[in-house]
Amino acid sequence: MLKEAIAKIAAMAAPNIIEVEGRTYAVGPGNEAQELRPRPDRPENQTLRSLDALVKMVRTEGTNAAIAEPLYIMVSSHKEVICFSRFVAGLRYERVYLYTAVATDVPGWDETVQLGFEEAMIALRTRFQESADSEYALKLLSDITTGSKVTYNDNGVATAIVTQSGIALQQNTNIRPIIKLRPYRTFQEVEQPESQFLIRVSERGIRFAEADGGMWKLQARKTIKAFLEEQLADLVEAGEVVIAL
Repeated sequence: MLKEAIAKIAAMAAPNIIEVEGRTYAVGPGNEAQELRPRPDRPENQTLRSLDALVKMVRTEGTNAAIAEPLYIMVSSHKEVICFSRFVAGLRYERVYLYTAVATDVPGWDETVQLGFEEAMIALRTRFQESADSEYALKLLSDITTGSKVTYNDNGVATAIVTQSGIALQQNTNIRPIIKLRPYRTFQEVEQPESQFLIRVSERGIRFAEADGGMWKLQARKTIKAFLEEQLADLVEAGEVVIAL
């Protein structure tokens, strides 16, 4: 009898598992219901469009969230920065991804670009940060487009042009084969990374070919990291935020 009584008491104390509208609950002896979830609650990853927004979200919300410190900010590419927490044992050793900042409003620039002279002049004004070499390229294109006669001499290494204005005035110019330009390719809050470009001129226009092996991407990430370290200096010093490439 005692064994049966114990078994009955144990059965009465066991929670009753029920499902309501696709959600599972455990109902205890006092009719107290507790929802059973396969995964714990966590904030959704928020997509941001600027580094400024990321800094503000980390300061006002991220460091105040009930998650394990520190927050990690990873500059994953020249156009993306992610912010996530330490892994937590209670969350199945998973990390909580809070924010992803993505540079979506930058024109960008391909590794090799062929443009007509007029198109190239417009691009140098609208898709590049101003620099000494961008002014050089603009003057070169202006000399080509305003000359009534243009003669090209390409020896495979550099190109020489002869422009003629009017009747008798001629100018023979050796074109620098490598110039340094800053296309808009990363977040606009930071200085755009400088790249070396090989330029080739022909009757069809001018070609820009990237000549630094993509090293500008690493420089862009370093620039973003330095910007965030400056904006979040107190949190970094306090150990609440860790910033890495």
